[in-house]
Amino acid sequence: MSDASSQGRHPWSLLGIEPTAEASVIRKAYAERLKAMDVDNDVSGYAQLRQARDLALRLARVMGETPDSDVPNGTEDVPNATERPEPAPPRWTFAAPALPGAWDEFADPAARPLATQSLSTKPGELDASTMLERMAWAAAAARDTEQGGVTGAGIPLTTIDPFTAPLLSGSFVGDDALGLRPGETPAERLTILLDPERDNSGEPLSETETRQATRALRAILDEATQAHVSRQQQIEDWLAEILARGWPRSAPLLEDANQAFGWEREWSAHDARPAVQFLGARLRGYRFQQNVLQPDHRFHKAWNELVKPGKAGPFRMLGGPAQSDVDALLRGVRKHFPELESHFAPERVASWESGNRLLTGLLVLLGILAFAIVVAIADSSNPSPHPTHDAPASEMQAPQSGEVSDVVQASVVEAFGQGRDASWLWKNQPDLAQTLTSNTLMGVHAGTDRGAMIDKAVTLVRMRSYLNGRKLSGELFETAMQLRLVQLQAAREQSAHACRQMSDSGWLDGALPLSPEQRAKERAFAARLVEQHALGMPKPDGQHSAMIPGELIGKILKSTKLGQNDVIAALNGKGSDAHRCAVTIALLEATLDWTGSNRRDILMTL
Repeated sequence: MSDASSQGRHPWSLLGIEPTAEASVIRKAYAERLKAMDVDNDVSGYAQLRQARDLALRLARVMGETPDSDVPNGTEDVPNATERPEPAPPRWTFAAPALPGAWDEFADPAARPLATQSLSTKPGELDASTMLERMAWAAAAARDTEQGGVTGAGIPLTTIDPFTAPLLSGSFVGDDALGLRPGETPAERLTILLDPERDNSGEPLSETETRQATRALRAILDEATQAHVSRQQQIEDWLAEILARGWPRSAPLLEDANQAFGWEREWSAHDARPAVQFLGARLRGYRFQQNVLQPDHRFHKAWNELVKPGKAGPFRMLGGPAQSDVDALLRGVRKHFPELESHFAPERVASWESGNRLLTGLLVLLGILAFAIVVAIADSSNPSPHPTHDAPASEMQAPQSGEVSDVVQASVVEAFGQGRDASWLWKNQPDLAQTLTSNTLMGVHAGTDRGAMIDKAVTLVRMRSYLNGRKLSGELFETAMQLRLVQLQAAREQSAHACRQMSDSGWLDGALPLSPEQRAKERAFAARLVEQHALGMPKPDGQHSAMIPGELIGKILKSTKLGQNDVIAALNGKGSDAHRCAVTIALLEATLDWTGSNRRDILMTL
């Protein structure tokens, strides 16, 4: 501490130095005081010390620009004390703004000089209308929660008081860049920008607001990074609630917040926080929206078509998206991202869903003409007046002889084993028989090698066996997953890329290096599915997710010898092909030997 002459002068008394224009001296004094302070247990003292530092730096700049005789030292009476400056505009009631000037050195407020009162740190004046609106918002949220309902953001909130934002440290240096009022914290700025009670709460952030919100968010994330664990958790919980309440205005901020706190690992957990679960669903939709806006995306044309106002024209098929793409986009959005349908024009969606009468009429007309031509040809080639008996479908469609018949027969034997032929397949699974016949016919016409055509048939049967078998239960499900493990291990022997291809799609071009015993199990399983009529075209199954317990994570680490970060990246679909393949095989192998409650959920993700 300095001598007694400096004890009553602020900010110098708090810093323990004499008035000086040297910024380095001020910062050194601040650092020494901060080092001796227990910041966690003396939050208010830390705030006062920080404000004293900021005020001292401002006074130092003034002292460096004016003669010493003109610089106020904090103890002299300020001239023209009757000219009281206008108070700062009211703002968040529970925040204490740091206004420029000396701190109050009088115990009795009535004894303060008028100018000193205007420069002291005081709570903002309470704005009645603003407070009523805030209280109404909090009360409405409380009623919704008590009744088991949801708030405007669509999720139950655990924090509904709008005044529970953590007091994040601020600095006058970056206030202008953040768009803050004097003393306003980044948390307050973000709360104001994302307030769901604003008149424009349903509109996206403007360019200026986005810049302010992004800078405020980064300041908050920086604060959380440097804070201790309990305070970091407080900031994270508060930020998740603010972003959830502020949806959809908060959309541009979700990626940064998710990356900072790793919310993506929690989205699908059964015990995920409601706000994080809500933000996860919204962020997945936001990512899809950003991807579909790219010109090379499959549904880009369909998206642009559906967002146009008005009805679709009768000639929309000319230069527009295909009906199948529009239907697929609508199904996907409604199933996975229902909130995105608000971007579509209802009239245009209705016109696409009702079909195109002009196109339907043309197709009907063409169908009638084609039928008439077929009938005419049939009549000319069959002069007999006696009707002929229709042959069974299998006899009509199955090739009777020739190279196509030979390849199909060889493919059936290779895929299902000895003792089974094309007639057996046509009888039990005619759709698969038709597919194999069509593929073989095209291959023969294209001059494809016989072995390649047989391998393709086996690969098709293998993929259907897995995709259909995983939807069954009991012994069939277990067999499907055991064969899945064997197939992935065999694919890894070829290459890491082949393993990832097999893992992602179940399809691998060419023969898979399996042992005779393994091929025998594959054939027996596929034949069993055919005889149960369960080897048809696989139906879309959607995405699956599950929480992986620490016990299985430990087995993966031990089996793969990879680091924890590499394993987590592979589980999230990132990292090299070799790492992803190794982790997938290790998780599948460990889960098959595990009897936990969510065993099937984990296996369905593999």
